[in-house]
Amino acid sequence: MKKGLIATTLLGLGLFVGCTTAPILFDGTGPNPPNPPNPPGLDNPCPDGVVSFQAEVLPLLVSNCALSGCHDANSHKEGVVLDSYDHVMKHIKANNPNGSKLYKSITDSGGDDAMPPYPYPRLTNEEIDLIRTWINQGAENTDCTPACDPENASFAANIFPVINTYCVGCHNDNLSEAGINLKDYQHIRAVALSGQLLGTIRYESGYQPMPPSGGQLNDCYVTQIQKWIDEGAQDN
Repeated sequence: MKKGLIATTLLGLGLFVGCTTAPILFDGTGPNPPNPPNPPGLDNPCPDGVVSFQAEVLPLLVSNCALSGCHDANSHKEGVVLDSYDHVMKHIKANNPNGSKLYKSITDSGGDDAMPPYPYPRLTNEEIDLIRTWINQGAENTDCTPACDPENASFAANIFPVINTYCVGCHNDNLSEAGINLKDYQHIRAVALSGQLLGTIRYESGYQPMPPSGGQLNDCYVTQIQKWIDEGAQDN
């Protein structure tokens, strides 16, 4: 997959390509959709070790692959769409990561089918392991909620993992949509203290919603980010 924000993530070795996103974040213009309900499964904690497709895997693919110009429903680059379970499963073989086109693309270290393509940031080893584990667990449309304590607001343990999953695919050194880079603490802190981060994740009037697709962050993540900002947005 050749990609852009988490851009082109899958499809069949060669279906993942670099792209750009259409939604503009943090610009304060444009219509704002009504607040959608929190993702299903918010009150349905995952059993120990179970990976949630809806809460963990899909956000990674949407953020890095299902973008305008890449693998969203409108662009469907090379016929690939990665914005839902049914679409993703066209490129997955349950219980067989190495036989899955999507997995081959995200683990290709330098070939034409690598996802994301150079110079965009690769998925981390942890993110790749998460997708592999989900496939090995049967690649089911699991819709549970990973453990989240709203009182925990450590940047390293709580805040950055959420932003890295949902945002960094579009906001990094190589693809900084709307001029926003969220690759590390200093960049995230600046956006957080400006009020832009909370404005977008809360879908407040005057801000374009973030993530631009895939649904709103759940209440626990938003509460953690609010608490982290209220406590000084520390590098903790």
